[in-house]
Amino acid sequence: MPRIFLAVVSVVACAILALAPGASAKTAPKTCTTQSKNVIGKTVEGTVTASDVNSVQKEFATCPYAKKVMNRVTLYRYEEPKSVLGFYCLPTVLGTTPDVVKYRCEFKGADTPMLVKLVFKVKYNLD
Repeated sequence: MPRIFLAVVSVVACAILALAPGASAKTAPKTCTTQSKNVIGKTVEGTVTASDVNSVQKEFATCPYAKKVMNRVTLYRYEEPKSVLGFYCLPTVLGTTPDVVKYRCEFKGADTPMLVKLVFKVKYNLD
């Protein structure tokens, strides 16, 4: 009987730990929108997700900062990996004439496990 009790308690404890939120403290995705004269429709919409955000670097996980990154990327129409305002952006060209590019930008915290991801897709105009 004591072994069965111990086994049941162990299984319940594992289930509770598995369902409890982890230490990563991941925030809900935020949708950020900005304007760019270089894209068709003039609107760029990106999604920002962040985990382990610390108080010193929390600015990098905000929509205003994500808008700055999206504006800089679309201004120069980067189609190669580039560091932009602390984010490392990896473009994937999905089509040409007009260029359609999906960007995945990441900011990794200094000396912390903080990670901010910004993902957006644009269709550049031909001017």
